[in-house]
Amino acid sequence: MTKLTSTMKYSIAEGSVYNSFFIATQGFIITSIALFFGSNPLEISLISSFPVIAQLFQIFTKKILKKFRSRKKSLMFFAFLSRTVFLILPVLIFLDFKNKYILVAVFSIFSFFGTFVGNIWTSSMRDIIKFEDRGKYFGFRNIFSSISGIVMLFVYSQLLNLKDTGKSMLFITLIMSFFSIFSVYLLYKHNIPESDIKALDVKLGKTFKDSQFKRFLKFIMVWTFAVEFTRPYFSYYEITILNVNYEFLGHMSMLTSILSIFLYMLYGNMIDEFGNKNILSLGMTISTISTLLFFLMGVYNYKSIILMDSIFSAFAWSAINLAILNLLLEIAKDPVENYVAAYSIASGFAAICASLAGGFLGNFLKGKVFYIFDESYYGIQLIFIIGFILRIYSILLLSNVKAFEKPLKYKGIVISNSISFRRRDVNLGIYTKILSIFKTNKEK
Repeated sequence: MTKLTSTMKYSIAEGSVYNSFFIATQGFIITSIALFFGSNPLEISLISSFPVIAQLFQIFTKKILKKFRSRKKSLMFFAFLSRTVFLILPVLIFLDFKNKYILVAVFSIFSFFGTFVGNIWTSSMRDIIKFEDRGKYFGFRNIFSSISGIVMLFVYSQLLNLKDTGKSMLFITLIMSFFSIFSVYLLYKHNIPESDIKALDVKLGKTFKDSQFKRFLKFIMVWTFAVEFTRPYFSYYEITILNVNYEFLGHMSMLTSILSIFLYMLYGNMIDEFGNKNILSLGMTISTISTLLFFLMGVYNYKSIILMDSIFSAFAWSAINLAILNLLLEIAKDPVENYVAAYSIASGFAAICASLAGGFLGNFLKGKVFYIFDESYYGIQLIFIIGFILRIYSILLLSNVKAFEKPLKYKGIVISNSISFRRRDVNLGIYTKILSIFKTNKEK
């Protein structure tokens, strides 16, 4: 990698600082904050889905840049607006004023204005970092941001274990506010190059006429719906029903993060060998198992199942996060920006529908119990079964998406993954290939 410029150094620092704040807006931490403010399942569902819903507004980036006439000015305006809004939370807690609607407003401002920060920053870094250096640089940056996230997971989980819930939430929101404001300062230190605004025109007509891409959009909408439909209820079930210890949840989240660091490197190599579609299918399959585990999880077995889920989540989401956008870029045609915009709109629309559907259903099922063969289950657990079915359907839809899949040769038999996908049979090709690699290594 070439010598780091000052902006590249500040970017690494900003990634670590931002993740120290952002990690608290995820999983059991944000669920705990939302419950403290009196939020119900619908409001928690909306808060969890806001970042994905906000992608709908990415198509307005050009109009914003035209108004500000500067990348740097627009970046700083939206970064300041979206991140300093969290200062409201410790003030509310200090004044003992718990208003769930203000909490929802804070997260909506953070998500909707933050999406412009992400767009402008990404396009700027693309101009700053040479193409041949991007993989190594962002991999290097992600290592530091992952480490900061692991450290802060430990800190936040320890604070959540304080007996005084008010003090616990005050400390957490103060730390979040500090890191969010500090990240704005580090963005200010970036040297952002200006760009040709005319080149940012987004035209969606051609993307929706592309039959291959329409299959991908159908898949991505069902997948996003499946994920956002169940997203808030994993932590909600752990905290409100099973009363799982926060320290234990923190340790399990740290385990997932640590495993993910190594798995990103593994999957990066596997994608080159097997293709984005195969790795994405593998990750989705593992994540589908996790939803079933939560349906089977109860008071007497939650520790072992949460441990299994933490390991499965690392294997699943490392693959999904790495492969899904790569698959988008693989099947997109020029200009790529139009396809990315269409992807964002489809994801955002699906997230809105999922958060509302999941939220209303969560409110209805809250406090209810049902029985199967004289064994009791909580109403919320039905959401996991629905999510399980939706994720299986997503995998089937992915089989219709045409993308690179390397034909696999094993003992003289050629297994074409594309053929098996079209027939919707069980795709064992990638697993057979992996087993053959292990067998070869053993023989050596």
